[in-house]
Amino acid sequence: MAQRKAGEVEAFLSRPDTSFPVVLLYGPDPGLVSERAGQIVKLSGVDPGDPFASVVLAADELERDIGRLFDEARTLSMFGGRRLIRVRGAGNGKNLADAVVDLAADPPRDATIVIEAGDLKKSSALRANVERGRGAMALPCYPDEARALDKMIDEELAASNLSIDRHARETLRARLGANRLASRSEVQKLCLYALGKSVVTEEDVETIVGDVSADTVDETVDAAASGEVKRLPELIERLVSAGTSTFQLHSGLQRFFQQLQLMRAEVEGQGTPISAVVEKRRPHFRRKPALEAALSAWSGEAIAAVLQRIETDILLSRRENVLGMTIMRRTLTEISVEAARRRTRARR
Repeated sequence: MAQRKAGEVEAFLSRPDTSFPVVLLYGPDPGLVSERAGQIVKLSGVDPGDPFASVVLAADELERDIGRLFDEARTLSMFGGRRLIRVRGAGNGKNLADAVVDLAADPPRDATIVIEAGDLKKSSALRANVERGRGAMALPCYPDEARALDKMIDEELAASNLSIDRHARETLRARLGANRLASRSEVQKLCLYALGKSVVTEEDVETIVGDVSADTVDETVDAAASGEVKRLPELIERLVSAGTSTFQLHSGLQRFFQQLQLMRAEVEGQGTPISAVVEKRRPHFRRKPALEAALSAWSGEAIAAVLQRIETDILLSRRENVLGMTIMRRTLTEISVEAARRRTRARR
């Protein structure tokens, strides 16, 4: 079977086997998938900026016109040499999965096809067809483990002639997100900040590398629960770019409404003013307005319904991993719209 285990992928990329012209990269971290696809592009020897030798195709467009993939794969380069076809956004589309069977059985002689996909289950047709194909290779890409993250940090530091002390490294690791490209970008920013030094300190890390993912999760949850519908799209995009997992978002949303449920019981059961209930919890000053707005908008019964909805969506996301972020967007948007309606009715 043409596949590698997650721990074998880096070794494969350092000594690529060119007998596999069709390469599938898949996993939950789009940054890592994209970075490794970029490595294969470099190893192919094709200039990705040459429009006569390289083309990027969207998987959803191929589902409507799969013939385009075969045309590109069988087309000879105008000036000779190999061609590169990069397919992005692949998932469980049937036409692409079927096309891979033909391309792997009869690989194009002078083309490299790189397919980037989300977290495919073992039963996924695309993944299964690539793994069975004679001329295809499947490479799983999973979020950085400590050793892989340290390797990336060391690569960037070495390129800038910098070293890092132990405490600074631990702080840096804790602040990097799940997205490989976003994490590398943060380390590069740190190296630029420390230019002229020989050692990166913990103070340098704390000054320049922010825990953006965690902060944005809180902002997104606050915006949804308090009805700030217009802010949501931008906040969600920031989380997607940072590679934030849907589990982290769902957990943050669930904790917020669980806390809100306890507070609302105090308001409804004891008649305590909302401001006093919020003050007792001593929230961060930036989150206080959203907490007060949400507590005013949601009744105890409505909060219970939202918590049930969140639990249902968490289970659905686990069963349909590829659709996890779509489900999360819908959850956040619908909760935010409902919160906005409740606040409007309360003001009348």
